[in-house]
Amino acid sequence: MITPEKIRQYIEGNIKLWGDRFNMIPKHIKEQIIWRSFICSDCVDNGSCKYCGCEVPGKLYVTKSCNDGDRFPDLMDKQDWLEYKLQNNIDIDV
Repeated sequence: MITPEKIRQYIEGNIKLWGDRFNMIPKHIKEQIIWRSFICSDCVDNGSCKYCGCEVPGKLYVTKSCNDGDRFPDLMDKQDWLEYKLQNNIDIDV
């Protein structure tokens, strides 16, 4: 179902996707997107999110998690991401 929130997320995700293609995404956000793509490899392979049905990869760039933290939390600021990586033994460095 199309909702105003899904439209907003579609726009956000695709703007950030294009920004990433031009290396305009901060390192800590890029790392989280890479991690999300690994965690959600089944959705990446399918081309859409199994939780909300949104297109992938655009959905990987949206700040708010659609899975209530079941797979991954909302995008974090730099400090929170560093702490999260340490607590969860995530080894990504771009």
